[in-house]
Amino acid sequence: MAGETLHAIGQDGVERAKAWLEKTGRVEVNYTVYEVGAAPFLTFSGMDGAEYTFDMCGLLNLDAGKASFYGEVKKYTGVGAQAAEYSEYLAKCYRATCLHKRPYHFMWITWHPFSQGKWGQLCTAAEVREAVLTHKSAYCGDDIDIDADLCEALADRLWLIVLSDRQEGLSMSNEMLGELRAAVVRGVAP
Repeated sequence: MAGETLHAIGQDGVERAKAWLEKTGRVEVNYTVYEVGAAPFLTFSGMDGAEYTFDMCGLLNLDAGKASFYGEVKKYTGVGAQAAEYSEYLAKCYRATCLHKRPYHFMWITWHPFSQGKWGQLCTAAEVREAVLTHKSAYCGDDIDIDADLCEALADRLWLIVLSDRQEGLSMSNEMLGELRAAVVRGVAP
């Protein structure tokens, strides 16, 4: 597939994931990788100085309060290389957490499930640790010990979301969401 086509599919996926997340009423996406000027808010550096960028970032409105998040979107129609990409993504999440010492949440949003044989383990400390070990030289350095507590904390803040084209139709329309937000501002709705 041509690079332009892949870029268009990626941008469509990010825009659709952003719209779906915001329609939950609990997520505010502040930046996406396709917005001019957003790169500094989405970019981190690995140990080798190479930069990597998440697809989006924003705020989650959780029951425990607001939390920052970074998201990666995969608009795949098949499994593809998601297992390997997800492993590297976990190492990147670990690196971002080490760099900023903040309790970021991280979302992997895809249109196609992967690693079904170990789906229940994809957001565990063991999976984070294995990913960091696999990609240690690029994101942590070979002489750094992996922090087990950080792996556990990061695992608790991982989100694995599978969307589908039909599922998007179950979300509130932009008009309905606007009316709800206006009612909240006016104090009419809780």
